Amino acid sequence: MKKLFVFLSLIVFLISGCSFDVHVLTPAPAEATPPPVTPIAFHSAVPVSVSTEPPITGYTPDPTDSLFYAAYAVLDPANAPGRSAFPAGTYRIYVVWNYQNMRDGLTVKREWYLDGKLWLMREEPWDFAKYGAFGVVQDVSIYDENIGLPSGAYQLKMYIDGLLQPIGASTANGPELWLNFEVLPNGSITEAASPDFKWDAVVLNGNHLIVRDTNGAPTELFTGLEIPHFVWFPDSQHILYVNRDRSGQTSGTNRGIRDQLWVADIVRREIVLLYESDAMLGLTGGFRISSNGRFVATSEGSGDGDACFLSLSLTFFEMGADFTSIKVMHQKQFIGLPLIPDSSVYPSSEGTWQSNTEFIAPMKITCVTDESLAGNYVFDVASLKAVKK
Repeated sequence: MKKLFVFLSLIVFLISGCSFDVHVLTPAPAEATPPPVTPIAFHSAVPVSVSTEPPITGYTPDPTDSLFYAAYAVLDPANAPGRSAFPAGTYRIYVVWNYQNMRDGLTVKREWYLDGKLWLMREEPWDFAKYGAFGVVQDVSIYDENIGLPSGAYQLKMYIDGLLQPIGASTANGPELWLNFEVLPNGSITEAASPDFKWDAVVLNGNHLIVRDTNGAPTELFTGLEIPHFVWFPDSQHILYVNRDRSGQTSGTNRGIRDQLWVADIVRREIVLLYESDAMLGLTGGFRISSNGRFVATSEGSGDGDACFLSLSLTFFEMGADFTSIKVMHQKQFIGLPLIPDSSVYPSSEGTWQSNTEFIAPMKITCVTDESLAGNYVFDVASLKAVKK
């Protein structure tokens, strides 16, 4: 193997408090700050593809191709296995990759993404006289020697003469066209394993939804404002989650909070907006999914009261077979609940599914003297009837 690849210039980037380090021997023109990438629109109700380039189907590299491949991220390029997650406060991360059949005159480009947005970009000619045709790159890194790299999901894409390179993890359809890893944040991380234990769902910094596969490789599915709730469906392929907007919240209350309900397909890497509410979702008990994955129960409302009115009720969703649509059933549509003027019937705590169509929840009533009307009610989503148990 030839001496390992060394890029042409020493550049210090001051983007998001981080720098991009390339050990060099000769100077090169300064890089321009890349334009921002348009994030996923929160109001879109159309499936959104998270990764724009799928793995190469049936990929077989041509032995004569100029190629970058088998990339991995490490703390020490000389003596460390590749890893997909790094602790908070990590100062420097190296990316190591192989190359073959390189020649003079080729143009190499690297695009770094942080939390789904283009963060750093480098484009330069390949120095064949210095690095030759075959070898392993070991000295390219991103770093911040002062406070450490920012937490979040990182993705690297590399090009040779504009052609995206198969640098990522091997899949049944061939190598991926990107390398993923993450820097974990300080503090707590919300994490839940899929029912089949083949995936982990993680919320970083309160607003980044990421999944890790069995190898620990992370893929960011969504970046929102705040993700207070997420839950796996029984099929271990779909995640239901909330994106919360607090911009209109009344201080000291939950009034003015607006929630969106989304579903993510982790295999197809698509997300779909299912429902928008002018109130908070999941205040009591979060989200409960029936064992067959068809129905979802949650609460809707701020929980704030005014005289005998209390803003809180149950809402049920029936999932479409393709997970891209839902039928909404509000508590007021159920027959059998007490109908008392100037009072509110509301869930006092979380409920549970006792069958695929029957949900039992403790209900209370405001401004009544007959407390016998309160208690556990069974909501049958098939008949839209509620019966006191």
